Amino acid sequence: MKKSWKLLAVTLCGAALLVACGQKASDTKSKEGDKSGTITVWSAFSGPDLENYQKTIDAYNATNPAYKVKMVPMKADTLKQKLTTAGKSGTGLPDIAELASEQLPYYKDLGLLDSWDSLIKGSDVSAEHYVPATWEIGTLDGKQYGVPDKMDTWVMYYNQDLVDKYAPGSLDDGIVTYAEVEKAGEAAKADGIYATSNDWSSQNFMNIYLQMGGEWRDSSGKFNIDNDIAKKAWGEWEKLYSKGYVVPNGEDAVKAFMNGKVIFNPEGTWMLSQYQGIKDFKWGEMLTLQWDEKNLIQASGAGQFAIFKTKEGRSKNLEKGMVDFLAWLQTNQGDIVKSGANPTALAMLEDENYTKLPQSFLVTDEKAQNAITINTDPGMSPFMTAFDPKGMDMISGKAELDATFNQIQQTVAAQINE
Repeated sequence: MKKSWKLLAVTLCGAALLVACGQKASDTKSKEGDKSGTITVWSAFSGPDLENYQKTIDAYNATNPAYKVKMVPMKADTLKQKLTTAGKSGTGLPDIAELASEQLPYYKDLGLLDSWDSLIKGSDVSAEHYVPATWEIGTLDGKQYGVPDKMDTWVMYYNQDLVDKYAPGSLDDGIVTYAEVEKAGEAAKADGIYATSNDWSSQNFMNIYLQMGGEWRDSSGKFNIDNDIAKKAWGEWEKLYSKGYVVPNGEDAVKAFMNGKVIFNPEGTWMLSQYQGIKDFKWGEMLTLQWDEKNLIQASGAGQFAIFKTKEGRSKNLEKGMVDFLAWLQTNQGDIVKSGANPTALAMLEDENYTKLPQSFLVTDEKAQNAITINTDPGMSPFMTAFDPKGMDMISGKAELDATFNQIQQTVAAQINE
């Protein structure tokens, strides 16, 4: 298992604020000594993720726990703003915040987080119950600041019919390399079939960059993306695009795949709900494109439950209720995974309904689980924001690699004050 200071993603969400103007999260907390109340959880879930998570919370509340759970979803940028502001004042905070993996060290370095150590001591919320890579990223400076939630991953979907026709045998080892994609592109181009697609540039870049040995930090510890490995990595995509093997800029890559025009479609596990509607061909899900068969890297994001330091305090009963909810969640993520996520709790491996889902290979297959690299570098969020509008321009020839990577580097460095 890798403990990585590299990001993902990730990724992921937005919904309307449910907190009324002027209301404090602490309004729903019990006073010291109370034995019942509400656990407020802030998150950035949206769409099917939010829908399925709410079903899970409803199921938990139906067990009649002493402390019921209330999910408060909001847009990702709103969540960050509210947590930063409330965190610095120590007031108006949720009981639990669901954070993207790269946000945990950010808030910890600001000195805004409490560790879970005293709360989870002696409970089932412990390392041996989780996918190691997802637990390890919550361990910072010897303390447990995060408890793993669900895991979302940039994987690859494939059209089995097109594989059989243009890339026979490429799936035999469970790995598809860039060399195999190029070969498939040569075979399929004349028929108007694309070998692959670039639907989310920063996700494709992150994976091949790490696979080639790239690092987010230089020897001095500063975030550095303006380097030769980065240009070589994205240059590989530029080569595939120039040969006509990638869905062209301006075309909908998801629709192209669903219409049977793409052999290998790198996309997120969260696309499961949409792709389950495909009826015209057999499809599957596997590790994303790999550069080196001997250095498998599968960039992922694993949400982390965190607790912020608060001047308002938490009762011991509330803290016990929080831990009880996280322990229950270990074996009750059946609805959550329906929209494509993977559980981080190993107990879900006993759930046949989960193991039958196509994304489960990331946890059930040892080779895939060992390839998981959780992205956690705080610089990754501004990097993705800066890279995505320029990624397709670079590979399609509208923007030059050297100058653009330099611009991206300067943009990110200014935002993270380096």
